[in-house]
Amino acid sequence: MLLGHTSAQMLWLWFIGAFVLGGALVYGVMKAGNLRRSERARLDRATEERQRQEDPYKRPT
Repeated sequence: MLLGHTSAQMLWLWFIGAFVLGGALVYGVMKAGNLRRSERARLDRATEERQRQEDPYKRPT
């Protein structure tokens, strides 16, 4: 065998770890979902208000 027994096990652990990480990322993205139009508008207004509080010289767009 080109790789030692321990190296082969470590390689499999890397693949398994990458698979688990990918699954966790996919789950997180699917769980987050999409915002409804009203939720998105409320979030945008809150973001703009927060930016105006932090930088009062920011011009409204």
